[in-house]
Amino acid sequence: MKKTAGTKKINPNKVPISKLFAWPTRNISAGAVVIIIGYLSLYCTDTLGMSPALVGSLLMASKIFDGVTDLIAGYLVDNTKTKWGKGRPYEFCIIGLWVCTYALFAVPEQWGVTGKAIWIFIMYTLTFSVFQTLLNASETTYIIRAFGSKEAVTKVSSIGGIIITLGCMVVSVTFPMMVASQGGSASGWRSFMMIYTIPLLALGLIRFFIVKEDKVVEKEDIQSSTGEDKVSVKEIFILLRKNKYLWLCGIALMIPKMLGAMSAGTYYFQRVVGNLGAYSILQIFSVVILVVMVFFPMLIRRFSGMYVIGMAAVIGIVGYVLNFFAGKNMALLILGSVLCGISTLPGSYLKSPIIMSIAEYNTMHGMKRMEATMASVLNFLEKLGNAFALFMMGILLSAASYDGTAAVQPDSAILMIRLCYSLIPAAMTVIVIFCCIAFNPLDKEVAKKNLNHEEKENGNI
Repeated sequence: MKKTAGTKKINPNKVPISKLFAWPTRNISAGAVVIIIGYLSLYCTDTLGMSPALVGSLLMASKIFDGVTDLIAGYLVDNTKTKWGKGRPYEFCIIGLWVCTYALFAVPEQWGVTGKAIWIFIMYTLTFSVFQTLLNASETTYIIRAFGSKEAVTKVSSIGGIIITLGCMVVSVTFPMMVASQGGSASGWRSFMMIYTIPLLALGLIRFFIVKEDKVVEKEDIQSSTGEDKVSVKEIFILLRKNKYLWLCGIALMIPKMLGAMSAGTYYFQRVVGNLGAYSILQIFSVVILVVMVFFPMLIRRFSGMYVIGMAAVIGIVGYVLNFFAGKNMALLILGSVLCGISTLPGSYLKSPIIMSIAEYNTMHGMKRMEATMASVLNFLEKLGNAFALFMMGILLSAASYDGTAAVQPDSAILMIRLCYSLIPAAMTVIVIFCCIAFNPLDKEVAKKNLNHEEKENGNI
């Protein structure tokens, strides 16, 4: 692009410091919800006295709605046009997200099993099938329209990821301590849930007021990257049928989320280590992961997002194997936790750049970019994976004769908890590596296209 007289050249890769620090605030708030929901199964089995199989089945059943709401959410965002923008208006869904999350841990003790089950099903469905669905569907569209270029988006995602990790670490460290200190009583759950809900809800609203969709790149780039033209339902189904890379990315992102949703760590420290409060120690050492995140911007310049996910998956497998042999050894558990944590990072913070690459595939094959729709499909797969993980965990624990009301568990239950915390996740992570290998042709195609574009631009300067 030529610099004309009297015109200041705008660097689309520059990110204002105010936006850089404001952007992660809502992600910290929503991330805290995910961390807290990780204790839902423990709350249902050990506090409410519900069977693991029932809990897993309820959460799995609620995901039936996600098959509809995720695609509807993507359609909504892709066709939204307001004075606030396309993705930004959906930030207010953070309010509903926290109200329903609090409600999940405030089930009246006097209710019977049926009443508790209905309440859990409704609140869990609202939390994930409605409010989180809309937040996730609008995320990619919002970040692209706020920051514009792939380099800026990667910078915000990576550096913002460090801030998100630090913020979520506070929750992940303190929450198990709070659970342990209250002895798992129903009144205790309600009390400390309120302590987390109010400030984190307020934090989640900051981004809306500071980060605007202010079109930091040229108008035609905004239109092509966010799909100003309306997207039809037919085009969504064409996307699902023709873009195989969307599915490969979805599976690679889904599996790490599944492993986190299993919440095997809470059961492991409660029943194998014998001290749920010690789980906080692992969360403290997750600060080591921040060192890895510092290198994301450099890695993404040399490798694609999916390649980085594949490399991290290899590291994660080593961590899961260590967990199997760790027993109560905190040193091995800490090392295993750090390695497993590294495997989850790229998928969490590099999703938007990967979606931008998949959108390039769309344009190269005569389709609209549809970032919001693709983000919704990925979110659906992730949540479907989460639900299946909870269902699988419940079924496996029940099959192993786990009883949440019993002080001592049979050897079969202890072995199953150990397997769910180690070898089962290791085997599932292998699938991520195969997906990343299969994604490689698109990475090469996009890289070649970008190189040709750069050469063409340099020739015109």
